[in-house]
Amino acid sequence: MKAKTLFLTDLLLLITFVPSSVTGFILHWAGHQNSHDLWHNWAVAHIILTLILTILVAIHIYGHWGWYRSLFKNGAKNKSRVIVVLSALMMAVVITGIIVLFRHKGSNSGLGLWHYVIGIIMTIVAIGHFIKRHRILIKGLKANRKI
Repeated sequence: MKAKTLFLTDLLLLITFVPSSVTGFILHWAGHQNSHDLWHNWAVAHIILTLILTILVAIHIYGHWGWYRSLFKNGAKNKSRVIVVLSALMMAVVITGIIVLFRHKGSNSGLGLWHYVIGIIMTIVAIGHFIKRHRILIKGLKANRKI
């Protein structure tokens, strides 16, 4: 995958990640209110944003497939544990999110709460991942000003 495509994917990941996380927190808050319409509107926004985010994550993983292939082949030795944990958390959030989405009363279930808690942990780890790599993104912004 070309560097410009990887950069654009990373930039879109960041742009989509922030509102996806925020809508997840607001959705949890809206669940404690007495308005189903409020909750429903935030749920729709969260689902759309996280669907886009999941697609971008898949493209991001594809762009770094060599890293993942060596992880599967050689194990986590000499690999960033943060990325390994972030990848596992993302899988857990996606799987629990899909189950909650298609299960009656899923958002009010124990699994819905697990989805929320894992999402919070993933958000914290993802912010750390971004902070560690923000210079790469800034360098890409300077190199790709015409995007």
